[in-house]
Amino acid sequence: MLGLLGYAAGRQPWDLIPAIRNPEGKGAEDRQFLHTIDAGLTPLMYRALRGCPEKVPPAWRDPLLSADLTAQVRFGNLCEAAVEVVDACQRVGVRPTLLKGISISHQHYPIPHLRPMGDLDILVPESELELVESSLLRTGLVRMPGKVRHAGSHHGIPLLHPQRRVWVEVHSALFPKSSELSSAALFSPARIAAHCVASTFLGRPVFRLTDELQLAYIASSWIRDLSRNQIHASLVLPLLDAIYLLKASGKSLDWDRLLAGLDDNELAAASLYIMLAYLSRRGLAACPSPVLSRIASRQRIIGAWERIIIDLLLDTYLIRGRPFARFFNNWTALIVLNTLLARGSHLRKLFALPWNIVFPPSLPNRYSVRFHAERIARILRGTGRGRH
Repeated sequence: MLGLLGYAAGRQPWDLIPAIRNPEGKGAEDRQFLHTIDAGLTPLMYRALRGCPEKVPPAWRDPLLSADLTAQVRFGNLCEAAVEVVDACQRVGVRPTLLKGISISHQHYPIPHLRPMGDLDILVPESELELVESSLLRTGLVRMPGKVRHAGSHHGIPLLHPQRRVWVEVHSALFPKSSELSSAALFSPARIAAHCVASTFLGRPVFRLTDELQLAYIASSWIRDLSRNQIHASLVLPLLDAIYLLKASGKSLDWDRLLAGLDDNELAAASLYIMLAYLSRRGLAACPSPVLSRIASRQRIIGAWERIIIDLLLDTYLIRGRPFARFFNNWTALIVLNTLLARGSHLRKLFALPWNIVFPPSLPNRYSVRFHAERIARILRGTGRGRH
C-alpha cells in the first residue's frame, strides 16, 4: 500500500517491487494483495507494474488485469450516470458542484478510472435541493426505501439509478449541522460559494471546489470517517486524493488562502495537520515545513504524542493492513482515535486514554461489573466483536 502511494507521488514503479517480493512474514504477500483489493487500488497497481509483469507474483497477474478492465467499465457507467444527473440539474436551472471522487478523478488523477467510487455526490444550495431531487425522480431515479431525511442532515435521501445501479447523494452542505466542522465559516454556504470555480464535466457546465477548499474537505471528511467508522482499507483513498491534488496543483496552491480559512475551525485544522504531517513524514507529498507549522499552530487538539499514536494506527492497520488482535480490535481503535481528537489538555487525554479503553464512554453500562466480566469472557473465547 505504501509503495502504491509512493508511485502516485511520483516514485518509480520498480520501487514497489521489493515490498511485493519481500513481504513481512508468512502469508503477508496474499494479505497485501487482499488489502489492495479492499482499498480499490488494484487498477493503480496494474498501471504501476504493467511494464514489468515478470516481477509480479503469477497468481496476481490475471486478477490485476481483470480489476483494471472492470474498473474501466464501472467508471464509464458512473460517468454516464453523472452526465444524466448533471443534465437533470440543468433542466431546472441548477449548476451543481461535483464532490469527492467524481470531481477529483477527472480533475487530478492521471487516468480517471484509477479512482474507485461507490456512488455520486453533488452539492446544490439548500433552497434548490427539493427542486433537484424532483428533477432526478422524474428521470427514473428512486429514493432508498425506508429512509427519511432527518433535521440537520447535509444531504437528501440517497437516490438509486435503477438501470445503472448507481447511488446518488444530493448534498446541501458538506457536513451535517450537528458536526463541529459545519459550525464555522470554512464550510459555510457563503465560503463554499466563494470557493467554487466554474468548470465542465464531459462538456456539461458544473462547479468544483477550489484546490484549497477541496484539500481541507478531504482531510476533514477523512478524519470524521476514521473516528466514526471502522478502520477500513478504503480509507486509504483520501490519502491518494490528497497526493494527486498536491502533485497536480504544485506551486499554484495558495497556502495563505487555505490557512486563512482555518482560523475559526480548529477541528478542520487538526484534520489537515494529521493528514499533511503523515504524508510529509512518509515523503508522499510536498508540504513546506513552515506551512505545516502554521497549520499545527491553528489548533490545540493534536500534539506530538497524539500524532505519534495516530501515525502508529495508520501505519499498522490502514497502510499495512495488519489484522486486529483480541485485546485491541477495531472498536478499541475508534475509542483511541476519539480520545485523541477530544478537546482538553494533552496531559488529561494521556491519562484518559487507558481509562476510556477499559470503560468505553459510549456504553451506558460502562461501569457494570457483570458487563465487563462477560466482555472479558467473550474476548478470551475469541468472539469479542463490535460493541463488545
